[in-house]
Amino acid sequence: MRKFGIVCLSVVLLLGVACAGFAAYPEKNLQGLIMWGAGGGTDNFARAVTPLVEKHLGQTVILQNRTGASGAVATTLVVNSPADGYTLLYGAENPANYRVLGLSPLSFHDLEPITIAVEGAVVICVNPETPFTTMQELVEGAKAEKKIRMATSGVGGLPYVAGAMMKNIHGTNFNYIQFDGDGPGATAVMGGHADVMPLALSTSVEYIRAGRLRGLAVLTTKRVPQLPDVPAITEIYPEYEQYLPWGPFYGVFVKKGTPADIVASLSDAFVKAMEEPRFEEYVKNSGGFKNGSTGEDAVNFLVKFESTASWLIYNAGGAKHSPAEFGIPEPQK
Repeated sequence: MRKFGIVCLSVVLLLGVACAGFAAYPEKNLQGLIMWGAGGGTDNFARAVTPLVEKHLGQTVILQNRTGASGAVATTLVVNSPADGYTLLYGAENPANYRVLGLSPLSFHDLEPITIAVEGAVVICVNPETPFTTMQELVEGAKAEKKIRMATSGVGGLPYVAGAMMKNIHGTNFNYIQFDGDGPGATAVMGGHADVMPLALSTSVEYIRAGRLRGLAVLTTKRVPQLPDVPAITEIYPEYEQYLPWGPFYGVFVKKGTPADIVASLSDAFVKAMEEPRFEEYVKNSGGFKNGSTGEDAVNFLVKFESTASWLIYNAGGAKHSPAEFGIPEPQK
């Protein structure tokens, strides 16, 4: 009887330790790796949401900008980390294109989405001192000769895909110059080191309002309220509608295989953070809109985005591999 009592006590203690371990997450600080540089849309999102998330997690998230290879450096670091929920990737849309571009064998299929937090629009921006005052002038100039310098964040980045869209429709031919993210690229355009850059609305809106950039068109079917004087691209070129809606997004991810309860805890913390007035104000001021999807909804969002972006790049002649090689279906018209 005494032996039975000892065994029962041991089982209870073991269960107690296991439950305590489960309840303890997170029991230490987390790392947050931002795939793009300071001042860009991904960085702005990370620094807006993280202080709010920390309150709900009860731990600090140590943010680091780990740039390079269109975000593949940060993505690789997260995928190579333990699947324990202590290394977060603050990312944008780039991993959807890694495989077709030959940048990395990785994709969103190697990650678990915590949330697709914010979506945005793309604005075609030029230096105000360039002669391009309309989208038509830019298109005609880029069709004539390869002298117009387009700043990009690298192969597969948002400006690259927007450039592929323009090439598909107009046959434009830009001189591409790579910068370490949309923040440095925008700075280069404003400084006269490049002429044009497709930029996230969240990155460009304040520069356009201040007259430091000129917005020629927004890649949407309707004008956005933050820039009411900038036309939607379909007002000028209706043929863009076949690719829309399309645009940047910012989300948080962990390594595939992270325990479901940890993913759920993180998703819950981010959802609560995104409901706070400070985050709502950030979204409003940045020119984006909240998505907030988690779980299966977030996975479905990523699958659809990968299909649109990878086939767009492939049809523009910018891919090293066909999306079909990776089982990526063509988007439905």
